[in-house]
Amino acid sequence: MTKGLGIVTGRFGRVALLDMDTSLTTHAHAHCHVVLKVAGPDQHFTVNGAVLPLKADTAVLVNAWQEHHYAHGDDRERSVFLALYLETDWLARADRLFSSCGRPAFFARPGIAISAESERWRDRLIEMIETGHDDAGAVEDAILQLTWTIGQSAANPASPPARAPDYRVRRALRSMREHTAEPYDYDALAGLAGLSRSRFNTLFRDCTGVTPAVYGNAIRIEASVCALGDGAIGIGQVSDDLGFSAASNFCRFFQQHTGLTPSDYRRAMAPLAG
Repeated sequence: MTKGLGIVTGRFGRVALLDMDTSLTTHAHAHCHVVLKVAGPDQHFTVNGAVLPLKADTAVLVNAWQEHHYAHGDDRERSVFLALYLETDWLARADRLFSSCGRPAFFARPGIAISAESERWRDRLIEMIETGHDDAGAVEDAILQLTWTIGQSAANPASPPARAPDYRVRRALRSMREHTAEPYDYDALAGLAGLSRSRFNTLFRDCTGVTPAVYGNAIRIEASVCALGDGAIGIGQVSDDLGFSAASNFCRFFQQHTGLTPSDYRRAMAPLAG
């Protein structure tokens, strides 16, 4: 079972140190996503169909709303990863290099070799997580410095903006965001958009880069992570609030997308003030 060695959250989004021996299903995020290997055998991530090696001197880069998944190696040996899920608004404000980081092709390549400077900032950030460093400013600076050293060679600030969603897709997106308390009915969403299911799926992907199901799952995962940050809300209540028929179904869904059970995720979380 995957273990959460530490998850810090703040204005920047979240950064997770994960000791993994399980795979992750196809998913996407609204974040800029950076994954680095810390320890254990080399592994591979798949981003938009491209299989990428993840080694001590490489990084996997995932643009906002870009599909990716992780298939853990057959030997089942554990690997430790540092995974950054960065809010694009925060990143864009932090440095002009990231002014277009929410665009679909901001990272020009999904995998790169990292520099010795990136490795130093990676290790510094890991040390902060492992020691419970609670200076939000220092943690944010380490996150930004690490991302900046990687972004220098990987970012494409002139990347074209995302296609403006069709008004019918906007209608479906608004409904999805407003109704997280029940399972999504994609046939009903297609009907709301006035489209056949197949046409809806095609247009939705053209506008967002992902399928309706992947987008809907991402909304529910983010709602879950937000709720888990409130220790007063029980896991069963989070499950009920998101419309799962049983807490076991919610736990399985959450684990398939994050590697961790909701309880383990909550135990690993450390919100930073500021």
